[in-house]
Amino acid sequence: MVIGSTASLHEQVRAALAQEIQDGRYDDSGRIPSEPELCERFGVSRITVRRAVSDLEELGIVRRRQGAGTFITKRSDVLGTMAIGGFADQISEGGEKSRAIMRAVTTTADAARASALGIPTGSPIFVLERVFRIDGLPLALDRSVYSLDRYPGFAERISDDTSTYRVLREDYGVHFAEVRREVRLGYTTAQTAEWLQRPEHEPLIVIEKVALDRDGAVIHTSHIESVPSRVTLRTVAYEERPA
Repeated sequence: MVIGSTASLHEQVRAALAQEIQDGRYDDSGRIPSEPELCERFGVSRITVRRAVSDLEELGIVRRRQGAGTFITKRSDVLGTMAIGGFADQISEGGEKSRAIMRAVTTTADAARASALGIPTGSPIFVLERVFRIDGLPLALDRSVYSLDRYPGFAERISDDTSTYRVLREDYGVHFAEVRREVRLGYTTAQTAEWLQRPEHEPLIVIEKVALDRDGAVIHTSHIESVPSRVTLRTVAYEERPA
């Protein structure tokens, strides 16, 4: 421990473990030492170690697995956000992928949503809010809006396990030609903090997305909120070739 430090014991343990994880001190399994091992190593109580590890879990740095131990959360290659495919399709590596619908509402478009979708104000729309997870750990919240005049019956086709992009392609013959994104900083609200299992007012990566078809019509809009410690955003640039 750090002699003379003003930080509490659990903060010192947390800082030491976080630094070791950053330095790559642990083997390929990603498993960190058990609570008894950490108690002995740092000369602190089990309560202190448990608080330190809980803090790391809150930060998304480690994850506890029942009966197996505590493991470093993999961050690399989690999300390639600049692909054309749907959100779940862009999660390139990791464990078991899952989606969960948090809210699904059929309503009418206000002026802002109508303008974004290129439809008349008051037109029927479907607002879908889902959390995407790997091994049960929330990565991001996606709030997407669809025109029900363009895709009648779309809301009834969507469940937790449904790929919206597959439904649009296979059931409505949609061809995705372009995806526009703007990336900025945002913060969790009381609701999104609960859904993403993060503290309230914590920073998020926010992506505003518009998908277009071959005719330039808007297929849908999305507002995506990603937990920075749980995703890596990847872009790929290609050499411009003469026509």
